[in-house]
Amino acid sequence: MSDRQVISTISGHGMRLAIPAVLLAVMLAGCFYFPARAHSRVEVGPYAIILGWEAEPVIVGERNALIIEVFEGERPVEGLEGTLEIQVLYAGRTFLGDLTPGGAPGRYRAEIFPTVRGQYEVRLTGTVEDMAVDEVLEPEEVLSAGVLQFPENQPDPIEQQAALASLQARVQTTSTLALAGVILGLGGLGLAVFSLRRTARAK
Repeated sequence: MSDRQVISTISGHGMRLAIPAVLLAVMLAGCFYFPARAHSRVEVGPYAIILGWEAEPVIVGERNALIIEVFEGERPVEGLEGTLEIQVLYAGRTFLGDLTPGGAPGRYRAEIFPTVRGQYEVRLTGTVEDMAVDEVLEPEEVLSAGVLQFPENQPDPIEQQAALASLQARVQTTSTLALAGVILGLGGLGLAVFSLRRTARAK
């Protein structure tokens, strides 16, 4: 076998070995990337606070829970259900969550039933051990149920509400115009009666 054939054979084996390795690397990168993207993290002094949803993707109309994990280095921080307060903020409204232990050291949960799609904000106040906390984080966006519905999507509550509001506005406008028409009609009728009486007296 010539030197060129040997090099070609080695290169072929190398490519066959490299392709699975590259695919494995991509898969592992995906595994590590998506959870990081779906959770928010903030540093408060020596503590790391991580926020995410218990079930992802987050779908409107499905019961879920916000998950909070607190660590100091590798040490999970326990006992914060009595010192941390969680508020969920959306469109000027506030939901006060009930923070409870989440089944593992340093892990806490607050149940919530998201009814509107979009980006929610979570405000954490109180203390982590001796450190004061007042932070606002954004968990993964709440999605419309249509992303998982099959074979047909159910009506979207927001679109239904908008259509209902539009219909109510049109009905209100029609009622106002009708009332104005009645008032003008009565005014015209009164004026006609007045004119007839005046004409009759003149004769």
